[in-house]
Amino acid sequence: MPTAHRIPENSAIHGFLSKCDPRVEIYVTHVDTSSPTHRNLQDRGRFFTVLGVNLSFTFLLLRRIYSGFYRYGVLFAINKVVPSLSSNVPAPTLGWALVGNILLDLFMFIVILPIVLDFAKGLATLRLRYGFPKAEVVFRKPTTTTMVNIAAEAPQRRDAFLKDLLQRAVDPEEMKQMNFGMPWEEWAYDYKAMAAASEANKNGSIKSQTWDLSTWIKVKPGWSVIQYNGEVDYQTRLEMMEKLKDKLQEMGKEHVFLQMTEVIRTHTVYTNGAPQPMPAEVDDIISGIFKSNDLDFGEIMRDISMDIPPSFVSGSKDD
Repeated sequence: MPTAHRIPENSAIHGFLSKCDPRVEIYVTHVDTSSPTHRNLQDRGRFFTVLGVNLSFTFLLLRRIYSGFYRYGVLFAINKVVPSLSSNVPAPTLGWALVGNILLDLFMFIVILPIVLDFAKGLATLRLRYGFPKAEVVFRKPTTTTMVNIAAEAPQRRDAFLKDLLQRAVDPEEMKQMNFGMPWEEWAYDYKAMAAASEANKNGSIKSQTWDLSTWIKVKPGWSVIQYNGEVDYQTRLEMMEKLKDKLQEMGKEHVFLQMTEVIRTHTVYTNGAPQPMPAEVDDIISGIFKSNDLDFGEIMRDISMDIPPSFVSGSKDD
């Protein structure tokens, strides 16, 4: 998995994320820029499918409310107080059928009603304000069920569980799956964040490309980002190498750095004067050098990369 970078607190991105839902600690974002025709049809189809589901839920809720006036004796009590309002209202029947209806209504209003309200305040409002744009920033956050599952994992397995969860979240096939806003799904859309990202792109404070396939994790005291499609530029590579050299010197392991650079030099292949990507076995050789010196190469590089701002920070405006 790509390494994480800490987002500077004075950057526009940090300010944006700090204004999002304070309960959210993980966001997975991407920019949907697929074929306009295909995407338009797909988005419309998805929207009207979810709209149909929520209209069905709304009808069921209204029906349960209406029948509840009879079932729970509301109209019967009103008829006793004001007999002229209605007549022949039967008294509610007590028994197991009533208990079953109470449980069903509790499920409807605890589970189904929030889904309908989230749709009305979220997706429906977003489409009403912005329609179906050619390119759209998508924000996903873990559902409550997912957060409970993470917390339920044993501490020694939690990191592996979270890593597997994030790998599934950025899988292209998983991202195509339709989300109905059900509480048992792994991810939910944050439509307020999506609307805010659209506004930020319009006013030029944060370009939509900033949110290309990335995972944003809240870490004290701020946020870090893992970028999946970005390439590390030459200047950043040099900065990381300098930081690695300084860190190894502080640890009294400067010889490890010299061995590593020698491996890189001997395995570097040039084509038309330009260095080509390193073969995969180079990473294994370097990891072996660090391991033989009681060092964890992956952990050291993660610590170093956290102190290097992501590439998009320099291109965004500060608040």
